[in-house]
Amino acid sequence: MWKKWGWASMDYDTCMEKYTSIWEQVTERFADYGDHLILESMNEEGCFDDLWNRYSGSDDGKAEAYGIVNCINQQFVDLVRDSDGNNPQRHLLIAGYATDVDLTCDEAFQMPQDEAGRYAVSVHYYTPPTFCILEEDADWGKAKTTWGSPRDQRILENDMDKLQSRFLDNGVPVIIGEYGCSTKNKTEETVRTFLTAVAQAAYSRGMCPMLWDITGVFYDRNNCRMLDSQLEQDLQEIAAAPRDGVHNASGN
Repeated sequence: MWKKWGWASMDYDTCMEKYTSIWEQVTERFADYGDHLILESMNEEGCFDDLWNRYSGSDDGKAEAYGIVNCINQQFVDLVRDSDGNNPQRHLLIAGYATDVDLTCDEAFQMPQDEAGRYAVSVHYYTPPTFCILEEDADWGKAKTTWGSPRDQRILENDMDKLQSRFLDNGVPVIIGEYGCSTKNKTEETVRTFLTAVAQAAYSRGMCPMLWDITGVFYDRNNCRMLDSQLEQDLQEIAAAPRDGVHNASGN
């Protein structure tokens, strides 16, 4: 399978053997869980910059890099569907290339074949990274402390339009499995503006945005409450608002 992409098979075969073994155990262990359990093929590991990266100025190696991700995703679907219990019909998350919007919307990324037709594509949203990630200047960018200009909003809407055109309009649901931003160098108002804008842009198109927080930045896990009551209210209003004309991704 791997040789068709022009690579030596040893490393790929070794990694795929481990990958297969892991998923055989996971699917067996959780076979009888209901539809509240969704399995995802991988996380942000699905990119191969040693083969190709977007900044190289060349397409050399691009087919091979995308080929790896496409093959892994297909193997994941096949493994889950061939297992027992609820797995043949379980909803699955298919990781996009680097879970990046632009790279996943590229035609080189292909959704796997799935006879059950119960899957969604998974991307993450930390755009712009100078705002979402940086808390101080770095060698690759200057930390951005505000968000919400007309240009910022246009970029967000354009990114969501890409996902809609590439996936939703073709019957593939979209889950933004992570989105968020650092808070140390920003005001609460700026953070709230960004988080609600992304949620609004996603929800209005029928996508599911999931706020990423593992450190108590936005959510108090010990007491099961949001730390910013205004943000909580804003997100609840977005989720509850009517979404007339939202595209319904059918068949999944």
